[in-house]
Amino acid sequence: MNPLREIRTNPRQFFPSVLVVFIAALFGTAIMQGIAILTAWLSSEKIIAESETAQNFLSMIGVTFFLIALFVSAIVIANTFSIIIAGRSRQLALLRLIGASSKRLRRAASVEGLIISVPAAVLAFAASTGLACVAQNYLGNAITEEVALLTPTMAVPALATIIVTWLSAYLGARRITGISPIEATSQAVELRPEDARASLGGLTASLILLSMGLTFLVNSVIGAADHRVSVISVVLTAFGSSLTFLGVIIGHPWILPPLQSAMGWLCGRTAVSRLAASTIARHPTRNARTVIGLVIGITLIVMFATAMTTFRDQLLRYARSLGEEGWGGLEDALATVIDKSMLFALTLILFSVIIAIIGVAHTLMLSVRQRTQEIGLLMALGQTPKRVRRMITAEGLQLSLTACAVAVPLGIGFGWVGALTLLSPLLGLFAPSVPWIVVIAVIVCTLIAVFVASREPARAATSISPVEALEAV
Repeated sequence: MNPLREIRTNPRQFFPSVLVVFIAALFGTAIMQGIAILTAWLSSEKIIAESETAQNFLSMIGVTFFLIALFVSAIVIANTFSIIIAGRSRQLALLRLIGASSKRLRRAASVEGLIISVPAAVLAFAASTGLACVAQNYLGNAITEEVALLTPTMAVPALATIIVTWLSAYLGARRITGISPIEATSQAVELRPEDARASLGGLTASLILLSMGLTFLVNSVIGAADHRVSVISVVLTAFGSSLTFLGVIIGHPWILPPLQSAMGWLCGRTAVSRLAASTIARHPTRNARTVIGLVIGITLIVMFATAMTTFRDQLLRYARSLGEEGWGGLEDALATVIDKSMLFALTLILFSVIIAIIGVAHTLMLSVRQRTQEIGLLMALGQTPKRVRRMITAEGLQLSLTACAVAVPLGIGFGWVGALTLLSPLLGLFAPSVPWIVVIAVIVCTLIAVFVASREPARAATSISPVEALEAV
């Protein structure tokens, strides 16, 4: 398998991966260069000229959100290559038949990831540097310090994105090891659900992480009810939330498929919805990998919004309980600062959601290409192009609803426990302030974005000729 020939033969299948790499690298580089410009600007205004803590805090925030986007990118890219490899089963089986080793084929697949990531990351670095120069010129004399935009540090996000893409492509191609030469004589299909799911070791690790994380979180709630909160409790709460979330991520091949089936049953009131649900049920693991990217992004958005809203409401409640003067009229200013901080955090997390939506659209497109015979037969048996398009769109919407059904409760729970741990010494146990406007907006925007993103796969599905499908039978 020649990586360059594969890319030249069918470049369109790699376009979403290139786009994901570009967005992730652009996001990371823009954060690094933006922080450098912001620090120089604030230092010029003598606001943080002598405060290394503020500069370190800005850097920590930027790096944290870039790592989140990079992690979601890794999931999307690995899923992309896994689906691409599934579509090449017969070709790879033929190569195995004439003597190619699975190790060599996996290495060739990882080289494909490296080849597509390098130009995308370089282009992202150039675009970010251009935007940074425009911002620097716009500020003009407001910046008195020289800002270094072309240092090796600024290239770290682009380099990290390339490495992650390379490793993700290698991991996404692990299905090659399960392709036997005998498959060269059969139709290329993806592994059966029971074979494609994560190993029992992954399930065990997920259960251990979930049990440990939930134990820490329950103890945090009990301690908050008894006003027993300390710095260690805050650390354990953060640790427990991380373990729980990591357990969901590792165990998603086991956790999400039953929820996908339940969502398909709930939405399956029409023939089109039932067809979409049955397609999702035939490939539960592949679709679970697609959903988990959305779960991560939506969970983080809801978590930050819930934590900040609850923190604001409870602090204002405490200030009012102090008397008529409260905190000397600073309550409104405090609420404004918290709202602006929340808006900033949500904007950064939005990049992760965009990357996940690209992953959903690409999964639908590759799924359509691999189901040429199936879709063509449906049209030959009387399904209209309109119904086929609706079926593909329904698949994307059902996957998005599954992600929302998982992510919203997780985000509310994590955000509530975080605010509870910090404020319970003052207020004891209290209910979360759920930002319903943010939650509804996230769900609606996600569904709209996935609906729009699924239009191209839906159009591709109706371009399949029933005659060609019947000839392949």
